[in-house]
Amino acid sequence: MSSSNISQDVIELEDSGSDSDFEIVESDFQIIDRENVSNPDPRLNNQQRKTRKVEHYEEISDSDEDIRSDFRELSVQPSTRHDSVSDKGKRKAADQSASHYTPSTQSSPTKRSRHAKYSSQSNLNITTETVTNSRLSWIQGESFDLPEKTTFELHGKEEKCVKISRNGFEYNGMTYKRDDAVMLSAKPPQHVLLCSFFTIKFDNSDIHDRHYVHGHFLKFPTIKSVSGNRDDELFLRHGQCQSIHLKVVIKGRKLDFEMIGGKGGRRRGDTKYFCQFVDQPLHSTIREPILEDRFNNCDSCRSRHEKHKYDKPHTANNILHFGDEDFHINEFVFIDPKIKGGPYMIGHLQDWSKNEGQVDIKVRRLKRYREVKRSDVTTGFMSERHLIAMDTIESYPVSHIIGKAYVYPSEDIPKNSENSPNSFWCSERSVSNGTSLNIVPLQKPLKTCSECMHTKKRYQQDLQDCIQACKFPAADYFSGAGGFILPGIEIFDWKSANDIEETACSTLHGLKHFARNLIVHQGKLSDLLKYTINKGSPTNNPIALPVPGSIFMMSGGPPCQGHSRINHANNIVPDDVFKSKDPRNDEVYYMLSEVSRLQPYVVIIENVAAFKDDKVSVGQLKEGEDNYGRGTMKELAKMGYSCRLSLVDSRSYGTPQNRQRIFIIGVKSGLVLPHFPDPSHTNPRVTATIFSNNKDDVIKPFYIGQRNTPGTGIHPARTIYAAISDLPSFEYLPPPGHSRTPRRPQIPAFNGKRDSLAGNNTRIGPGTSISYASEAQNDFQRAKRGNLRKVKDHYTSYCTEGALSIIFDKSRQPNPPGCNRRAGIDEGFNTLLTSSTPGGKGTGVIHPSQDRKFTVAERKRAMGWPDWHVLAGTPLDQDRQTGNGVCFESVQAIYLEIVKEIILPWWLKAGKPSQNVFQKFKEEHP
Repeated sequence: MSSSNISQDVIELEDSGSDSDFEIVESDFQIIDRENVSNPDPRLNNQQRKTRKVEHYEEISDSDEDIRSDFRELSVQPSTRHDSVSDKGKRKAADQSASHYTPSTQSSPTKRSRHAKYSSQSNLNITTETVTNSRLSWIQGESFDLPEKTTFELHGKEEKCVKISRNGFEYNGMTYKRDDAVMLSAKPPQHVLLCSFFTIKFDNSDIHDRHYVHGHFLKFPTIKSVSGNRDDELFLRHGQCQSIHLKVVIKGRKLDFEMIGGKGGRRRGDTKYFCQFVDQPLHSTIREPILEDRFNNCDSCRSRHEKHKYDKPHTANNILHFGDEDFHINEFVFIDPKIKGGPYMIGHLQDWSKNEGQVDIKVRRLKRYREVKRSDVTTGFMSERHLIAMDTIESYPVSHIIGKAYVYPSEDIPKNSENSPNSFWCSERSVSNGTSLNIVPLQKPLKTCSECMHTKKRYQQDLQDCIQACKFPAADYFSGAGGFILPGIEIFDWKSANDIEETACSTLHGLKHFARNLIVHQGKLSDLLKYTINKGSPTNNPIALPVPGSIFMMSGGPPCQGHSRINHANNIVPDDVFKSKDPRNDEVYYMLSEVSRLQPYVVIIENVAAFKDDKVSVGQLKEGEDNYGRGTMKELAKMGYSCRLSLVDSRSYGTPQNRQRIFIIGVKSGLVLPHFPDPSHTNPRVTATIFSNNKDDVIKPFYIGQRNTPGTGIHPARTIYAAISDLPSFEYLPPPGHSRTPRRPQIPAFNGKRDSLAGNNTRIGPGTSISYASEAQNDFQRAKRGNLRKVKDHYTSYCTEGALSIIFDKSRQPNPPGCNRRAGIDEGFNTLLTSSTPGGKGTGVIHPSQDRKFTVAERKRAMGWPDWHVLAGTPLDQDRQTGNGVCFESVQAIYLEIVKEIILPWWLKAGKPSQNVFQKFKEEHP
């Protein structure tokens, strides 16, 4: 490096004073001074103290669990304790405290927020060799940050000081700068990425300056980690960083290393080691680091801040700061009920107070319309967004706040808020007359924060405008009945769909009325892929798959039957077998081959829960025995995709069915990896994600929406009754020896047996197009009906005599087994399978109150599919298509999260373009 880039601010590193000790920055630049940690015997001389310190050091284990035990995860927050002075005052104060700090380049300073807390550790086994009179020069950049006034805890006392940020340094001809990596002299060796450099200059001139490097620890992958597969690849440890004394760094060995990926799409050069991802094994995530100035470009500090940002709420100037949000008087908030499966309470903020370090809030409760007892109204439409104001004031700890709710004064909620589950309306209040509650109109609308409401409306309008302008191209694979396409018709421009079954392809052709650019490819993906590669994927060839670079999002659910826990044949595969026992399981690798060829910006892969715990032994996975979920993530990471995996239950997003599926989201380098959306509805049967099927593995489960009580949500869970109560009633005629259940009035009954002429096309029910039994009763029914006046497929497939016997006999017995029992009217649908026959593998397939199984229309409602979606084939084919599908609401929530985290921020920054939008996106994301 040329001397012009090195400042004249040269320091001497001598073996004297505290500079020879290993010191690490703690909160607000507190230091753990090693001579005061354990209160050493004052009779010991300096050399004896050093010897004792070295003996006291602990070795750092290479396992993630031991590392997590050794490193305390403390809160890292943007500094709030710095003196509140003007820039001019800061400059003057800095000059007074560090008069010899004279940067050679005078450019416009940029003010950055700082960390307030760091991890403090003493377990690196540092060698005792010293550096005597070695010269170190700071690297001078084109711009600099103003020295920052702060305090620094030393020997149990806070000392006033100035923190000076550095651009790096040169030592004995070796340059150390941001994104370099060093192997520290520890046992075993520890690798660390250099994130930032800084000096602490004390107001007290008797205290030596202290020089530090803040580093993010690196690791090599293991067989059980989700990361891996590329030689000499290192991974950043999630939430594990330290500020290390500069001498410890220069005693280590600088690595031949580079960071790749990121917004610039940096590709690997000729270095020995490289790093692209943070490995977050407890949340089944591999992602690129998120670097922000306020955290000195340390992803670990940002992660710790995210983990602890709710730990210290504070109030100032009539604002309650909690997490990263500001709350104002008269705003509406969601409150965690602390009951598993219970809906959030909704409160109107009236006041807050601080008592013994705890902040409590006072709210006026608002209850959902259905929660308020009414004697005069028992039927009719009831919206889940309709609230009633109560006259009670209740207090809760601020930690119970989950987020903000937005309450409008009338049911005319802006149309652009329909996709926002946190929007409600309230125009009435509840009044008690001693024995009952009466509902009366509010005399005036509830007060709200006009600024926050305006911000919400503007955001929702921007989101709606973005969706309309940015219908980026998408392609679906293993499409079935179009479960991935249906929720995205208004969000993406669907170009391609694929399935091997002719009936499914016929169903997909029916979607071309809504997705006009859709091309349906029938056949095995492996065959289509070979054909496309050989033909070069010409744009005018309808048989070939899409051209590389032409698709923003690629989705698909490879065949799941080979993974399903219901399929008892999915045994562990011997190590000498190349492919899995069920060949359907290997279709996922053809999908990954298509990812490699097509290079979409976003990938979504869906499969059954067992996808993450099947055992396989495939050549592509060098480690040998593994599971498909982990193996898929490794292959995506090898292609440069950040990805995360989670178990998603559709009922948590408003589908009336408990359907647990594994989803993997992957994004190309340089893009933000979207989070899985927080649950919008309660789920009494919520299940955590556990990335293992080995009971001996110590792996912590995690839930989507970690901070709330598991199973809670904004809206109550949707039940079978709420889903299908508007559909006409009917049942089967009983077989000989059984009688019908007496009903008032009696409902129509039909022969449930197979018709000899119709065969498999036998349809049992009142007809193929009949009127609904009532008007829509709730938001779900209204959304699924659309503008339809009649339901087209309210019929079942035929029943065998054995199935009829179960319906009219065994299902009426006390406590029948799951395959023989009726569904619960106030519960959700059990997971739909490809067959609706009672007595099979499915649970609760019999209607709760009518002697029959569920109709095709009811099974579609269980999936969240709209009534207008016509399934091709016989009723048996239609049952199979619903059993193989993905649920509407959970997929739509994931799509909206992709828009919110990737597309919308770019679109706003790009100036809200409306023409050639995807082309502009590609130009900025090559």
